[in-house]
Amino acid sequence: YPLFLTSTIIYSISEYIFEYHYFYIINIFLYLLSIHMETVQIANTENSKKVWGRTIEQGDKVLAYRLETYVFCGVILFFEIFLFVIYGIWVRYETDTENYLESATNVNLYYYYFRDVNIMIFFGFGFLMTFLRKYAYSALGYTFLFSCLAIQWGVVVRGFFEFIYANEDFSEHYYYIGIPALLDGLFCAAAVMITYGAVLGRTTPLQLLIITIIEPILFFLNIYIGRVLNAFDVGGGMYIHLFGAYFGLAIAYLITYEETKDHPANGATYVSDQLAMAGTFFLWLLWPSFNAAIAPQGDPQLRAIINTFISLIGSVIIVFVISRLLTEFKFEMVHVQNSTLAGGVVMGVMAHLNILPVGALACGVIAGGVSVLGYVYLTPWLTRHGLQDTAGVHNLHGMPGFIGSIGAVFAALHARNDPERYNADEFTILFPAGNAQPGRQAATTFIVIGVAIVGGLITGVFVRLADRINRKIRWFEDTQFWEMPHAGDHGGDPFAHRETPTDHHTPPVSHHVPEEPHGIPMIVQA
Repeated sequence: YPLFLTSTIIYSISEYIFEYHYFYIINIFLYLLSIHMETVQIANTENSKKVWGRTIEQGDKVLAYRLETYVFCGVILFFEIFLFVIYGIWVRYETDTENYLESATNVNLYYYYFRDVNIMIFFGFGFLMTFLRKYAYSALGYTFLFSCLAIQWGVVVRGFFEFIYANEDFSEHYYYIGIPALLDGLFCAAAVMITYGAVLGRTTPLQLLIITIIEPILFFLNIYIGRVLNAFDVGGGMYIHLFGAYFGLAIAYLITYEETKDHPANGATYVSDQLAMAGTFFLWLLWPSFNAAIAPQGDPQLRAIINTFISLIGSVIIVFVISRLLTEFKFEMVHVQNSTLAGGVVMGVMAHLNILPVGALACGVIAGGVSVLGYVYLTPWLTRHGLQDTAGVHNLHGMPGFIGSIGAVFAALHARNDPERYNADEFTILFPAGNAQPGRQAATTFIVIGVAIVGGLITGVFVRLADRINRKIRWFEDTQFWEMPHAGDHGGDPFAHRETPTDHHTPPVSHHVPEEPHGIPMIVQA
């Protein structure tokens, strides 16, 4: 493996400098062939057996674990080499040599939004998914790794579709990137992280890598289709939330197993819920920047900030009310962590429009209430029928994103019937399809859902195939792929159960509250 990797790097550089095309292809072929030969060797081992259609080495589980490690690291390294070549040949800085001051103004305009969105992706999404009591390393680590990979790959895919849309020749023009390109890369990573939430705790690193490579292509395909149809989506309500949720749900449907339902590790503790709330707070505070980052400057950008913040406030208030009414007269932390953010999601498509503050407040209240109802009733029903959504992305991103997309259709209808709401220039910028805007918005909404479901099912097939190499057996736990503290000596076995001191000394936590004769909960002090 080191020989093939080293030779591939050398010949990749040689191809770039001296145009030696054939060595690069030959080395990739040899490396993939070596992986295939080891896979065949495992499959043909006498002690191997089939479990649920998966080949598992009975005598030595570590061999399959090592193979998955080789494939995972090999694919990432080759993918990085590929991106290294693309960035070296094709990508350049976006500069304005004729007006230096205007270029500096653009940096000052976009950087603050870029910083806020960056914090949302890496800190917000990462800590929001730490609610699983034994999966915090994976939630934070995989968010870090695969968000970086999605951004890096997404910037390139964005340029590919930009050139197709502009009908430019790839061989005759460079691809110039600025902060807007990096923002689109972050938005792409957000869609990937939403998908990650749907399959949280049930995938191997290799499976997440497959998702991260495929999903950005479909993400920017949706944006390309939307541009062709002249649809608007200022904060990613369709392209990010709606697409990421249903893409992830399609994959989750194919990797939902009976042993993952009602699994004891699929739950939170007092501390893990506090960590998740840190992610919630950062997402909630910075969501106005998320929706306003690429909004047209001036009044539309101002409206995007105001509408998003008012909508978020409305969702918080209604979530606490409905949560206590539906969960035995107590507040449910899952609802507070997730449904309070629905107000930001529902404003994704139409945050920059003149829907009046009361309209934004109504959208936030509706989205927050629907999200709580989804967690209480819809998620258990989907799980019983073979679709396990670990983080409830359908409730936080799917349904609020759909509500916002349909709301944008009515907002466009209202703008067409009330032309005095916008001046002529603003109307042209905000509604590029003119009077046909409502139909274009509706069409784009269902196209995005269709691409997400079909693409998710196809990607799910590859994810299931990757499960044959090394199946995840420690559901919702870090121990299979992370070195844990207080691990003790297990002889290097990644499948050994590793307990922390609390596993021995902390009794099981009972959620039953003693009741007095009239059904009023009794206050029990520790």
